[in-house]
Amino acid sequence: MMSIRKRLLISLLGLWIVIWGAITLVAVERSHHEVEELLDAQLAQTARVLDSIATAGQLSDLGSDPQRLSPIGHAYETKISLQLWDRGELASTFGAAPSVRLAEQPGFSDQEIDGTHWRVFGLPSAEPEEILFVAQDYSIRNELVEYLTLHALQPILWSLPLAVLLIWLAVSDGLGPLARLANDVAERSERRLERFNEAGLPAEIRPLSQALNGLMERLRQALSVERRFAADASHELRTPLSIIRTHTQIARRATDPREIAEALDNVSRGVDRATRFVDQLLALSRLGYEAAKRETDSSSLVEGVSGVIDDRLREAAAKSISLSAQLPTGDSCLVGLSASMLDMLVGNLVDNAIKFSPPGGRVSVAIEVLDDGPVLSVGDEGPGIRAEDRERVFERFHRGADPEQSGAGLGLSIVKRICDLTGARIRLADNVPADSQHQGPGLRVEVAFQRAASAATAAPDHHSS
Repeated sequence: MMSIRKRLLISLLGLWIVIWGAITLVAVERSHHEVEELLDAQLAQTARVLDSIATAGQLSDLGSDPQRLSPIGHAYETKISLQLWDRGELASTFGAAPSVRLAEQPGFSDQEIDGTHWRVFGLPSAEPEEILFVAQDYSIRNELVEYLTLHALQPILWSLPLAVLLIWLAVSDGLGPLARLANDVAERSERRLERFNEAGLPAEIRPLSQALNGLMERLRQALSVERRFAADASHELRTPLSIIRTHTQIARRATDPREIAEALDNVSRGVDRATRFVDQLLALSRLGYEAAKRETDSSSLVEGVSGVIDDRLREAAAKSISLSAQLPTGDSCLVGLSASMLDMLVGNLVDNAIKFSPPGGRVSVAIEVLDDGPVLSVGDEGPGIRAEDRERVFERFHRGADPEQSGAGLGLSIVKRICDLTGARIRLADNVPADSQHQGPGLRVEVAFQRAASAATAAPDHHSS
């Protein structure tokens, strides 16, 4: 593919040649016109001078012999001729005029005689039936036009090499910022992804630099997510894998069926823990690639909560936990999240509430419709989170005051990441039901969503389930 430099050089030189050709045509046309005007005037003036001589009776004395050049003459002398015709007879001739009549009518005319192209001017004499013809060989005119044109165009011809050099220098200077940007791109690597300096860049190249800076930022985020994922996986998978390996070895050495069954149960719990951790880590990794909220994504908060509640009823029943939801009617509560992200957010909140609630406790899920948008709250009767720890629980792998608690510590991190991406606000507070039989302060997580553009605006009623 042709380079930009070569394309510009060819285009500019081609344009310069076209302009030069147009100037040449105009110069030739103007030179030809001016020469014709000047020499035609000269012919007419010469004819009138000769007519005055003829009137004095001296022009016929020239005779009709061909003109001979003198040593001090000029070659053009033979290219200028005259004829004097009297009563149809050639009375006098001079120069290289042919023996035949130069023209039939007075005035200016072009004649081709014996292979010679003549410009002729005929002037009737003062004497009756006399006419004077003055003629000029067209070669004089052509030579003069060529001479004037070449001398007028010589500066342009001489400037051609200089024009080529200047165009090449101008193109090189114009492409300089692009070449420097290309060098900057070539020097980048996965260890060097800083922004490109846009200072001094032309306006035409700045959008490219801005696009590259955006690409560098996305690459930094992607590589950061990749490195963090690798570090997190290598760090957090050691514990469940060590447990699996230890209990597998115990099961191999044990002879008591009860001991073997217990070891295998521990292995199964370790596998479950590792599986849940990997699922959450992959979810957090996928969220790390999200750059911003997509306005086209929306889903029903009511449907999302209903689906999560239905999926967790059996798990809650296994711990004798009452799982209830209070949802609005007549309003689907559209929020700016995709269905998968909403399921991830609500699922993690409900899973945490079930996990930390004691047997016999209650987990309540509610949606409150406000003017700014719906608010989701999930409350439990677990140990809660101390006020000084409520900011840290959003960090990855933070398990609160009880580090021995099962789990990877990623649930609230995932919820916080989704909120950050979609503009939702999350708040932690104590949850102390009036009739609670448990000593823990409980935890209530509130997420205030931004209502999607297509959401209904009518105020809904509420019902309990």
